[in-house]
Amino acid sequence: MLKMLFPNGLKKAFTTSYDDGLYDDLRLMELMKKHGIKGTFNVSSALYRPEGSEVEGSWPRFTLSEAVENYKKYGVEVAVHGLCHRDFTQLNQAELNYEIAADRANLEMQYGCVVRGAAYPYGSFNDAAVEALRANGIKYCRTVGTREDFAMPEDWLRLFATAHHNNPKLMELGKRFVEEPTKDCRMFYLWGHTAEFRCADNWEVIESFLEYMGGRDDIWYATNIEICEYEAAYKALEYSTHPDSRMIYNPTAKEIWVHEGAWGQDGAPFSIKPGETVKY
Repeated sequence: MLKMLFPNGLKKAFTTSYDDGLYDDLRLMELMKKHGIKGTFNVSSALYRPEGSEVEGSWPRFTLSEAVENYKKYGVEVAVHGLCHRDFTQLNQAELNYEIAADRANLEMQYGCVVRGAAYPYGSFNDAAVEALRANGIKYCRTVGTREDFAMPEDWLRLFATAHHNNPKLMELGKRFVEEPTKDCRMFYLWGHTAEFRCADNWEVIESFLEYMGGRDDIWYATNIEICEYEAAYKALEYSTHPDSRMIYNPTAKEIWVHEGAWGQDGAPFSIKPGETVKY
């Protein structure tokens, strides 16, 4: 039985997700860069702060020019957050499709990349919202629900995080993730809004947490879409039929790492390169 490993044979991944295209994302991105952290910023493309306006108030957003400059500069993923940040569960089908499709189209034009991820405005979702996201080419969408564990998502369009940064057990969860050994892939998914640090004047929470979590050789630091698409590529691997032939073919464009694991025994990690067939 072959089990998934992350790139280079790692078993742990860490990612972040922050909402609303806020001006304070700049400070967070500086911290992320300092500690080698990667992540995703979810933007409502009809709600930028007007160009030339002052940064003021408790919840200031980026202007479009500020957002484009800084999200590109720091190399983060930009994802859908609803064109006007309307509650997906309160919209009819046409409104729902427009909130998703128009936001995606705007972001793609603004940032010059194909946008494939999302986060639910207000965390609100239902089956209609999930199907609308799927129909509009979205591969994952984060809720505001948290699990306080490190399991890989059961449904990427109903994605639950590990913790919000205000969780009083945040550092405890981080230490568990870092220190506990694991036989299976684990993901720590952190979410929030950077304006919360402005309002509470508690930037030290995220500063100390990222300092602790960052710079580790046994953790894959990735954006949301990188983890989502890696797992999808792993699931696309094709296996030979006879149990004695033990061949695996990689039809994807990604190098996928696996190891053989059965009855508590872990084999040495190995990879299957794009288009390669490996006998194991």
